[in-house]
Amino acid sequence: MVKGKVDRRVQRTRQLLHDALTALILEKGYDKITVQDIIERANVGRSTFYAHYLDKQDLLESGLERLRDELGRNLTGDDAAESAEWTLLPTLELFRHTGQHHDLFRAMIGGTGIDVVVRTIDEALTAHAQALLAELVAERGQPSVPARVMVTYLVGALLALLTWWLDNDMPYPPEQMDQIFQQLTEPGVLAVFGKAS
Repeated sequence: MVKGKVDRRVQRTRQLLHDALTALILEKGYDKITVQDIIERANVGRSTFYAHYLDKQDLLESGLERLRDELGRNLTGDDAAESAEWTLLPTLELFRHTGQHHDLFRAMIGGTGIDVVVRTIDEALTAHAQALLAELVAERGQPSVPARVMVTYLVGALLALLTWWLDNDMPYPPEQMDQIFQQLTEPGVLAVFGKAS
């Protein structure tokens, strides 16, 4: 019973620290943030911070693990699977989730993004795109373009659209962004399998 209370307190403290880091990244960029800035914003003591994290990089990487897990769930979740229409990558849920957590994602990949963050998101999307392209290869045979090149293209295009969308205060709804991504990418990918849409 005591353990449950400690767990909730730990979760609350970690959430405060993550929220403080996100807000500070939006305000002044990751490189200019100090641990002192984070603990002042979160209103926790220095020893409390170091009881949970080694430094600000450790705090950031912890947040990235959560982000990577959420990205994976959104790309493979029930809503993505229930879609009646075939899509190259189930990005609708990704755009919806990104829109709901606008500040977090803007801090992580928008504007002056942090290399480690972009790399983490890139790795999560790349793993998912590789799996989907492997299914296409099994169904349709080898494409005329190497799969690795297609994955790089798709993930790069998706990250560019997400970044643009966030930097421009989401001028279109998630559904329209998903349609834009699909319209721009599907014909090319299907063409390399010998079947243009």
